[in-house]
Amino acid sequence: MRAYILKESDSEFRVSASPESVKKMVELGISVNIQTTAGQNSNFSDESYKTSGADIFNNTSDISNADIIIKVNKPTDDEISSMKEGSLFIGSLDPYNSKETLNKLRDKGVTSFAMELMPRITRAQSMDILSSQSNLAGYKAVIDATYLFNKAMPMMMTAAGTIAPAKVMVFGAGVAGLQAIATAKRLGAIVSATDVRMAAKEQVESLGGKFVMVEDDEVQDAETSEGYAKEMSEEFKLKQANLISETLASQDIAICTALIPGKKAPLLISKEQVNSMKPGSIIIDLAAESGGNCECSIAGETNNVNGVKVVGVKNITSTISQDASSLYSKNILNFLGLLIDSETKELSIDWEDEIIKGILVTKNKEITNEEFI
Repeated sequence: MRAYILKESDSEFRVSASPESVKKMVELGISVNIQTTAGQNSNFSDESYKTSGADIFNNTSDISNADIIIKVNKPTDDEISSMKEGSLFIGSLDPYNSKETLNKLRDKGVTSFAMELMPRITRAQSMDILSSQSNLAGYKAVIDATYLFNKAMPMMMTAAGTIAPAKVMVFGAGVAGLQAIATAKRLGAIVSATDVRMAAKEQVESLGGKFVMVEDDEVQDAETSEGYAKEMSEEFKLKQANLISETLASQDIAICTALIPGKKAPLLISKEQVNSMKPGSIIIDLAAESGGNCECSIAGETNNVNGVKVVGVKNITSTISQDASSLYSKNILNFLGLLIDSETKELSIDWEDEIIKGILVTKNKEITNEEFI
């Protein structure tokens, strides 16, 4: 069984396998092949992969021999054209926005798994790429904000006077948001957070943050069965916006993390609210690529709005690539363990397994998930 690890685009510094995960893949009975320099931006050399038991290949066309193809991001057209019928693709597919890619995988007869669709169940936690990558994204968002902020984060008492602690507000208390809260608290900031899910209140407060939220009947049903936030009514959004406006005006830093799978990111900070913030304030919008939580966000750009820096983050986990790659590769390794029989060292896929069914997108020249047809 041959697995091929492909190099990502020039703008993506992560890689889908680490030398450590390669070693364990080999123990599973997989012949591992890594495209040359695939890991160099994550500080993994070709030599380190060879030491772990991998072979190095140069040309994308070599994947015509692959039984399994693994990437961080969706495959390119050239990569798909080189895949053989019946091979497996494992990686992020961005299925809500990549119909053309899914159709090409279908037509090629490739069985593809979109790892970002991993069910939110206990058994799948070790395979959940959204959680592993979002955790790092929340941390890095605060670090980036601290770098741009021209004041100190913690309170400092000196002979010359006292420096007040920074005030940080986090929008969305999912994995990224909770890590942002924890990181900002460790740096000494006063932290508040908001989320439409009432269940998030206890989590926010357990990390030392203040929970900011309108409390009415609608918030009792604000979470999907998968654990994601639901879209709220216009009436609720207006009440919440008024409360946020009052709070946001006194903040130094806002970290936006709110996403709804398959939909445009909810708008949480209007241009008017940005203008109410103090000059020198920072907004880090992790949702910028999905439309943005802030009206002033532009993906991949820093927008100065009356002295407030609005950072439209693009692929923030790529900027912390070594740890992001290590976690991603462990997610992939754990998923491979579900596909391969430990005794025979051969593929043994239970197509009725809820994890397999949850992330399977194409098989037998069909798109298997009705959402993406």
